[in-house]
Parts: sequence; structure tokens; C-alpha cells
Amino acid sequence: MSLKHGILGLLSYGSMTGYDVMKLFNESLNFFWNTQTSQIYRELDTLEKKEWVTSEYVVQKDKPNKKIFTLSDDGKRELISWLDEHSVKNAMKIRDEMTMRVFFGSNGDKDILKKELIEYRKINEEFSRRLKQAEGELDYREQLTGKKGEKMYWLMAIKRGHFTAESNIQWVDDCMELLEAEEG
Repeated sequence: MSLKHGILGLLSYGSMTGYDVMKLFNESLNFFWNTQTSQIYRELDTLEKKEWVTSEYVVQKDKPNKKIFTLSDDGKRELISWLDEHSVKNAMKIRDEMTMRVFFGSNGDKDILKKELIEYRKINEEFSRRLKQAEGELDYREQLTGKKGEKMYWLMAIKRGHFTAESNIQWVDDCMELLEAEEG
């Protein structure tokens, strides 16, 4: 996935300001695609230059003016093309800094590694908690989009997140057992 396709997907639900895109991104896609606010705004400008989105300025009296982005027909075609031409091979391109740190762990301080593993476990527990919260809001979120059937696809993504978090927690537990066994 690329950030641009995530933004195009969000705009497929309706026109939004950059702030709205960022907020919705953080409430949904951020579970599996991390980005910064500045990257979202930069990407919106790029998408507009490619004519995949259009924008309109709305002048407001007592508030700052706002720019509303809308998915264009070309943008929708690009999103559908990306969805229909995906490759599972790309999904297996892995970059996992934590696993690399463990792999070379014999060169570092074992106590620091243990602390990092414990922190990594906590992060995954929190991630799992946030996923459960998001899962509980799916009906409400689907109503906001006005598109029936979205919930099922969102649930599939959330399930992947649950499996990942549970697997990471189990992995940490296994690593800690190995480290403790080595210490005797």
C-alpha cells in the first residue's frame, strides 16, 4: 500500500478537509499504516496535481477558511486499479527492526533487550485494546460513511491486527523464556 491509495480510499467515503482525512486516517488506517500529519497534507497536494482529487476553498466567517478535497473520477479509477492489481508478493516485503535487534542481541546488553521486549509486549497489548475498541465502533463508523457493507472489510483488517498483536505477544513470551533458560 502507499499513502496515496490510503487517502484515495478515505476520500471514496466522501469529500473531506485535510484535517478530516488526517483524523479518519488516525482512527482507521493508522492501525496498519503509520504516517505523519505533514505527509498526509503533502500527499493531498500531490494527488491534486495528478488530478486524482479536486479541491474547493470554503470561506468561513468566524473560522479559518478550509479546503475540501473530493475524489475525482481519475482518482477513483486509480484506486480501483490499485485494488485490482495488487500482489501478495509485495505483502511479504518485511522490515522489522525489533526482530533484527533480537537477531543481533548477543552483541548488546541482555537486560536492555529484556526491557525492550517487555515494552514491545505492552505496546502490542495496547494495540490489541485499541483494535477491540475500534471493532466495537464499526456499526457507527459504517453509518457515518453511508456505504453499506464496509464493516465486513474493516473487520477483516481488524482481525489481521488482532492476530499480529497476539502473535507478537506470544513471541515476546517465548523470547523471555529462552533468555531465562539461558541464564539458568
